[in-house]
Amino acid sequence: MWSLSSQEAENNFTDALNHVTCDLEHIKIQQPGQEPVYMIPAVDYELFIKLLEEAEDKIDIEEADKRMNDNEQERLTFEQFFNELEVESESLQNRI
Repeated sequence: MWSLSSQEAENNFTDALNHVTCDLEHIKIQQPGQEPVYMIPAVDYELFIKLLEEAEDKIDIEEADKRMNDNEQERLTFEQFFNELEVESESLQNRI
Protein backbone atom coordinates (compact mmCIF):
# COMPACT_ATOMS: atom_id res chain seq x y z
CA MET A 1 0.00 0.00 0.00
CA TRP A 2 1.25 3.41 -0.92
CA SER A 3 1.19 6.13 1.70
CA LEU A 4 1.19 9.78 0.66
CA SER A 5 0.80 13.09 2.38
CA SER A 6 -2.14 15.16 1.17
CA GLN A 7 0.33 17.49 -0.58
CA GLU A 8 2.05 14.57 -2.34
CA ALA A 9 -1.35 13.22 -3.40
CA GLU A 10 -2.34 16.61 -4.78
CA ASN A 11 0.94 17.04 -6.67
CA ASN A 12 0.86 13.48 -8.05
CA PHE A 13 -2.88 12.94 -8.40
CA THR A 14 -2.73 11.45 -11.91
CA ASP A 15 0.00 8.99 -10.92
CA ALA A 16 -1.88 8.02 -7.77
CA LEU A 17 -5.10 7.54 -9.71
CA ASN A 18 -3.30 5.36 -12.27
CA HIS A 19 -1.85 3.17 -9.51
CA VAL A 20 -5.33 2.66 -8.09
CA THR A 21 -7.15 2.07 -11.38
CA CYS A 22 -4.49 0.20 -13.35
CA ASP A 23 -2.38 -1.55 -10.71
CA LEU A 24 -5.25 -2.05 -8.23
CA GLU A 25 -3.11 -0.50 -5.50
CA HIS A 26 -4.50 1.01 -2.30
CA ILE A 27 -3.25 4.44 -1.35
CA LYS A 28 -3.39 5.93 2.12
CA ILE A 29 -3.50 9.73 2.10
CA GLN A 30 -2.63 11.47 5.34
CA GLN A 31 -3.25 15.10 6.17
CA PRO A 32 -1.48 16.30 9.32
CA GLY A 33 -3.73 16.08 12.35
CA GLN A 34 -6.51 14.26 10.47
CA GLU A 35 -7.60 10.66 10.06
CA PRO A 36 -6.23 9.10 6.86
CA VAL A 37 -8.38 8.57 3.79
CA TYR A 38 -7.90 5.81 1.27
CA MET A 39 -8.08 5.54 -2.50
CA ILE A 40 -9.09 2.01 -3.47
CA PRO A 41 -10.04 0.33 -6.74
CA ALA A 42 -13.74 0.16 -7.62
CA VAL A 43 -13.75 -3.63 -7.34
CA ASP A 44 -12.54 -3.40 -3.73
CA TYR A 45 -15.07 -0.68 -2.93
CA GLU A 46 -17.90 -2.80 -4.37
CA LEU A 47 -16.73 -5.78 -2.29
CA PHE A 48 -16.60 -3.57 0.81
CA ILE A 49 -20.17 -2.36 0.21
CA LYS A 50 -21.39 -5.93 -0.34
CA LEU A 51 -19.73 -7.14 2.88
CA LEU A 52 -21.06 -4.14 4.81
CA GLU A 53 -24.61 -4.81 3.60
CA GLU A 54 -24.28 -8.50 4.52
CA ALA A 55 -23.06 -7.55 8.00
CA GLU A 56 -25.95 -5.09 8.43
CA ASP A 57 -28.42 -7.77 7.26
CA LYS A 58 -26.97 -10.24 9.76
CA ILE A 59 -27.38 -7.71 12.59
CA ASP A 60 -30.98 -7.05 11.50
CA ILE A 61 -31.77 -10.78 11.41
CA GLU A 62 -30.22 -11.33 14.84
CA GLU A 63 -32.26 -8.43 16.25
CA ALA A 64 -35.45 -9.78 14.65
CA ASP A 65 -34.75 -13.27 16.06
CA LYS A 66 -34.16 -11.80 19.49
CA ARG A 67 -37.46 -9.89 19.35
CA MET A 68 -39.37 -12.89 18.00
CA ASN A 69 -38.15 -14.98 20.94
CA ASP A 70 -38.93 -12.24 23.50
CA ASN A 71 -42.13 -13.21 25.32
CA GLU A 72 -42.46 -9.64 26.61
CA GLN A 73 -42.56 -8.25 23.05
CA GLU A 74 -45.99 -6.94 22.00
CA ARG A 75 -47.55 -9.01 19.23
CA LEU A 76 -49.72 -7.52 16.49
CA THR A 77 -51.64 -9.22 13.75
CA PHE A 78 -51.02 -8.02 10.21
CA GLU A 79 -54.42 -6.30 10.29
CA GLN A 80 -53.57 -4.45 13.53
CA PHE A 81 -50.18 -3.45 12.18
CA PHE A 82 -51.54 -2.06 8.91
CA ASN A 83 -54.41 -0.30 10.68
CA GLU A 84 -51.91 1.45 12.97
CA LEU A 85 -49.73 2.27 9.99
CA GLU A 86 -52.73 3.76 8.17
CA VAL A 87 -53.63 5.92 11.20
CA GLU A 88 -50.04 7.19 11.45
CA SER A 89 -49.97 7.93 7.72
CA GLU A 90 -53.22 9.91 7.92
CA SER A 91 -51.88 11.80 10.92
CA LEU A 92 -48.73 12.76 9.00
CA GLN A 93 -50.73 13.84 5.95
CA ASN A 94 -52.90 16.10 8.13
CA ARG A 95 -49.76 17.88 9.39
CA ILE A 96 -48.63 18.78 5.88
